[in-house]
Amino acid sequence: TCMEKFAEVYANLNTAQRQAVDTIYGPVLVIAGPGTGKTQLLSARVAHILQVTDTLPQNILCLTFTENGALNMRERLTKFIGPHAYDVQIGTYHAFGRTVIGRFPEYFTELRLERPVDELGKRQILSHIIDEVDYRSPIKQVRHHLGDLVSTISEVKRGLFTPEGLRKVALDNLGVIEKTADTIGGVLAPYAARMPSKLDVAEPLFRQIHDVLLATASRSPDNAGKYDSLAVTAADALSIALEEAASEGKTSKLTGWKNKWLVKNKQNEFVLAGALESARIAALADVLEAYQAALQAQGLYDFDDMILRAIEVLENNDELRFTLQEQYQFILLDEFQDTNAAQLKLVELLTNNPVHEGQPNVLAVGDDDQAIYAFQGAQYSNMLDFYTMYRDTAVIALSENYRSNEPILQTAAAVAAQIESRLHSHMSGINKVLIPKAKEVEQPALERKEYLSDIAELDGVANEVKSLIGKGIIPGEIAILAPKHRYLEPLVAYLQKQGVPVAYEKRENILESISVRQLLTMSKLVSALHAGHHGTANSLWPEVLSYDFWGFSVADIWRSSWQANDTKKSWSEVLLEQPQFKHAAL
Repeated sequence: TCMEKFAEVYANLNTAQRQAVDTIYGPVLVIAGPGTGKTQLLSARVAHILQVTDTLPQNILCLTFTENGALNMRERLTKFIGPHAYDVQIGTYHAFGRTVIGRFPEYFTELRLERPVDELGKRQILSHIIDEVDYRSPIKQVRHHLGDLVSTISEVKRGLFTPEGLRKVALDNLGVIEKTADTIGGVLAPYAARMPSKLDVAEPLFRQIHDVLLATASRSPDNAGKYDSLAVTAADALSIALEEAASEGKTSKLTGWKNKWLVKNKQNEFVLAGALESARIAALADVLEAYQAALQAQGLYDFDDMILRAIEVLENNDELRFTLQEQYQFILLDEFQDTNAAQLKLVELLTNNPVHEGQPNVLAVGDDDQAIYAFQGAQYSNMLDFYTMYRDTAVIALSENYRSNEPILQTAAAVAAQIESRLHSHMSGINKVLIPKAKEVEQPALERKEYLSDIAELDGVANEVKSLIGKGIIPGEIAILAPKHRYLEPLVAYLQKQGVPVAYEKRENILESISVRQLLTMSKLVSALHAGHHGTANSLWPEVLSYDFWGFSVADIWRSSWQANDTKKSWSEVLLEQPQFKHAAL
């Protein structure tokens, strides 16, 4: 039976896993390294809660980061409690936001969240917004990189930033630059042409800059800890540079900090960098505001809005928040290291009932060393925030690994040790050294090789693959991994030269391809000409004419530009007067 299956799994739990399953009351943070059986733990914990309490399946909420994670959890839970597993609320944070909107539509009537916007719809809206932006705007250049703008807006939303919040960041940054300008410029004025090469000369100068940054650094009470002041970030980086410079006895780290953090102003004086970036942030705030207005006007919402609107309504309607808090007596959070600020805020709203006295029944499982979604706004500090958000949070570290053996774990530990600000360094008594418990796992052969050049590396990897195939290894069982495609793409030719069959996995966004972007730009040009918008057409002609397939020379395009400027004619008129362009047009 299902309960017999659960009893068998429960009996086989190790000490740390059983502690996490048994500690059902109060806040619990489980630091679970890879292969430590966290999915089994979560399912067993739900079954245990149902077994030892009067809680109904409907009173348990499990949130994870991916649909696949939710599916795996439900499948395991079904083996323990049968069909009742479908009464437990299991899903992603976004799905939960959608559920709240669907269950309580009366709280969302003013939002007109009628249908989700797809990727093409996002791009169309943002393309129109950027087209209307003044050409002097620092954000105008993203018109050819709309994919980056889409992802940036998503990052901003997941970080709980509003247009007003972004403008405040920009103003704070500019204020820091202004307040530190006199000191930084004055200290480095004698060295405007060349930095001192001796550490005993350079160190006091940069120490003065460090002190003025610390004096300027302050967290605004309005940012709610979302971001550090520019002065804080620059001071932290300089502090590290000063320590490393002292350790090495050289100024190279200080020069590196100067190159990254300082720029010259109009008076040829050094100032803190960031003015242009702040202008871009302010411009992004305007774009975000226009984007949200366009979505609302069309009754659309994007993926991130499902969480943001749920947060907004729960913050402003105590009765709904208390209703959901009463329903979800036990909450389990999977892959918590990938949680972003918006998701953490949702968790806080579901657990901050005064009756809990700071100790709600919520468990979070995660591993800061595996924060693969950091580029999506996730940050390990959310795990630390969870630890400090509640009273007497129990911390349990899972250290027994059932997936790998000693050489793999030692190598992984050596890599993870290089990660700065690891979570467990903030907690006493927590050990993240993984102990191998895997049975009948083949011993791996781990090697670290260095090559004299990129070409030698590519040739060496291809030869190694060829050698493995010659020893009888099936090609489909050989994988080559790299952090970026630019390291893999040149390797394909070397593998093909060796006669090695290749299956290359790469996601392509057709809307980002050069040919499609060119087609879109030409379509805008045709549309502008048809509508008689000569100013827009004039701005598009140079780019369109530069496309390689036309075969026009750069010199001819420049001459056309000068002629249009000198004669005050439109580009269209000028082009029709020149044989090489007129012939192409006809």
